[in-house]
Amino acid sequence: MLPRASLTAQESRLYSSLHSLLRQPGILRGSLVEMNRRCGKESCHCASDPTRRHRSLYLAISSKGKRRMVYVAGEWEERVREWVDRYGQLRDALEQLSQAFLKRLESREG
Repeated sequence: MLPRASLTAQESRLYSSLHSLLRQPGILRGSLVEMNRRCGKESCHCASDPTRRHRSLYLAISSKGKRRMVYVAGEWEERVREWVDRYGQLRDALEQLSQAFLKRLESREG
């Protein structure tokens, strides 16, 4: 196990970033997909004008080899976007740390 003092400045920043991200509520793996669809009502504008469809937002996630689409209601959109973004930031920080320690392994340092 490495002592904290042996971390480089970049590694230390990455650990701090991870810690900060994990203290915030909400982490969600997936992609947001915007769809434009017809509602099915004969009298609605979307029935007669294909350029005026209804916007709907979905979270696309893969689990056990199957893709799921979960509807995201308008009042949930902002927080779901934050959760998905936070997951991406965590994944990026972990990848950077992994690369840093791979370099250590290859150079046999630390």
